[in-house]
Amino acid sequence: MEFVKPLEPILIVDDVKEIREYLIDILTNLGFEEILESNDFDSAKPLLASKKPGVVFLDIELPDTDGTQILEFVNDNHPNTHVIMCSGHNSLENVQNTWELGAKGFIAKPFNAKKVDTVLKRLELNT
Repeated sequence: MEFVKPLEPILIVDDVKEIREYLIDILTNLGFEEILESNDFDSAKPLLASKKPGVVFLDIELPDTDGTQILEFVNDNHPNTHVIMCSGHNSLENVQNTWELGAKGFIAKPFNAKKVDTVLKRLELNT
């Protein structure tokens, strides 16, 4: 199944460069072309405003702010952007909290191409 382009651009917000590079590699192999990256909330804000990403992969734990605060900001200011939370702490409470705050997906680290593909296909079916 090929993805439709309305999910693009895709923004990755994670403070770990290797995670961003790995996710970019996965998304590129899935056929996505317009992939943006940011290592913190401050650098993500202008990308959200100017590029209007269809999907944001958002790390919950960032050095400058909590990912759930960014999730609330995106939902309030960019309602057409779908947020997929990423975390190494996939406790039931963590997952439920992000769903309640409006996340459209959750993937636990370490993730793989199949997990990313599955969450994007589910998102695409619901848009």
